[in-house]
Amino acid sequence: MSTNGLGVKALEETLATLPFLTRDNELPAALERLLRANAPSGGAALPGAIGDQIATIVAELGLADGFLGEIGSTGNLGLALGVEKPASDVVIFAHMDRPSFKVRDAAAGEIYPVCAIRYPEGEYHAAMKAMRFEDGKLIVGARGILTSVQAGGKGTLTFTAGEGELRWYDILTVDAEPVFRDGMVHGTGLDNCLGVVSSLGAAAALKRHEAALKERGARLLFVFTDHEEGIPEAFFGHGAARLAYATPPPVLGVIDADAHGANPSSPPVTGGGASHGSVSAWGRGSYVPPDYLRLALDRAAQLDAVRPGVVQFNTGYQSRSDDLPAFRWTKVLGMIGAPMTDAHTAEEAALMADVKAAASWLAHYTAAVIERGKAAKTG
Repeated sequence: MSTNGLGVKALEETLATLPFLTRDNELPAALERLLRANAPSGGAALPGAIGDQIATIVAELGLADGFLGEIGSTGNLGLALGVEKPASDVVIFAHMDRPSFKVRDAAAGEIYPVCAIRYPEGEYHAAMKAMRFEDGKLIVGARGILTSVQAGGKGTLTFTAGEGELRWYDILTVDAEPVFRDGMVHGTGLDNCLGVVSSLGAAAALKRHEAALKERGARLLFVFTDHEEGIPEAFFGHGAARLAYATPPPVLGVIDADAHGANPSSPPVTGGGASHGSVSAWGRGSYVPPDYLRLALDRAAQLDAVRPGVVQFNTGYQSRSDDLPAFRWTKVLGMIGAPMTDAHTAEEAALMADVKAAASWLAHYTAAVIERGKAAKTG
């Protein structure tokens, strides 16, 4: 197997034999562990939270030598590949926190969102858990039911405990049971466990090409961010914003790995492979420079000639993510993720084939960015 190149053929040889993406049980098992983990905004890197699961999967994939743990005081976890140097060539963001809620009145069970609310009009119910930090780790202090009543853009949110007791200092997330059925995954936390697991898959593939990265003097930094979720009318993406004060800006730019909302009338569609975005929120977020969009189109055409259906281009509406704060720090080179439906609810759903495609395309496009960077240096 050729692992000294970063071209389509070399990456495809690796991806075709990578157990994480080719064995039926490995990717779903890793995704299920992430979905079951505690991942509240502000606490995702704490002991007892999703960061523990990320670290375990990193070790299982043979990537432990590049795991950085928390980067400074950002609340973000890092994973590096390639040469060791101060400035990475490319930073890949994948947020690990989920839509979260704080307590307004513990006795009455009233809670309020520190995230975007996307519950349907009328009355809506979902399983929910309340977390707190005790004895040096994040624990679940209560489980129960969320009741949302939304009407005309206004609403109320309450939590009714079925076990344990809600306390004023708790933080809550929806807690739907993950279900894998007929090639689909259903539940909550796909936003953004899909981006996390896709990044881990891409890192595992690119690890096999680390010699090629080092030959090109390149460093990749995967960053699993906290506090991406936030109230959309205010600033969000805090973990990504903090990274700008903790590390030098990347030489080339950032790629955002987050789940993409499937659109009913335009790509991305479920079953169409990975979604590659170039503009978020109709430009209120970030947009990709034309030369890097061309790079994505060219790499996609090359890959399509070998293995069709890996990537589709997002031509519809795409929500802002960590790309928003990153856009003020450096160039945003692309936004990559698996299409999903019903974000921020207990009924999120995605096709596992699209998740595998997202990991593959993230590896391919990152490799293409590194190759282009090398060509620019030597040209």
